[in-house]
Amino acid sequence: MAILFRKHLRPVEIGNPDGAKKVFPTITYKYTNSALLKEVAREISTTSGVTEGNAYSVLKDFRTTLRKLLLSGRTVNIEGLGYFYLSAQSKGTDTMEAFTANDITGLRICFRANNDIRIVASGSTRSDGLVLKDVDRIDSEGSSTGGSDGGGEDEGELPLG
Repeated sequence: MAILFRKHLRPVEIGNPDGAKKVFPTITYKYTNSALLKEVAREISTTSGVTEGNAYSVLKDFRTTLRKLLLSGRTVNIEGLGYFYLSAQSKGTDTMEAFTANDITGLRICFRANNDIRIVASGSTRSDGLVLKDVDRIDSEGSSTGGSDGGGEDEGELPLG
């Protein structure tokens, strides 16, 4: 397995574009495709003993229930997985008194992973078997990014396990 990243130069202080800058990583999914609901259901069925159809149905029902609960003003905490919550977006106002519900331009569903499934990139608790690959370095070397099993480290890879 490999986690692909790109490097970006960004200001150290948010909102100060002329200040000091450092290089930060951004995870990229450009070279991969998303796991679809049916694929997730298939994976669950192979490890849990339920049929793929039952797993698919439960996942669809979960999606509907999650949305309903979040829109009713609740957070959703799934033990061992993490919790889902809403965050509001707006352009902001100059004063507290001037801000109203009409200033909210959107809602986002956020997720905070439980410690059981968090992926750790450093220290003695690194996640096993993962490799970080610098996509810019891979592109410049002209090598393929598809089908890599994460073996064969080079300067563009950082093992996590």
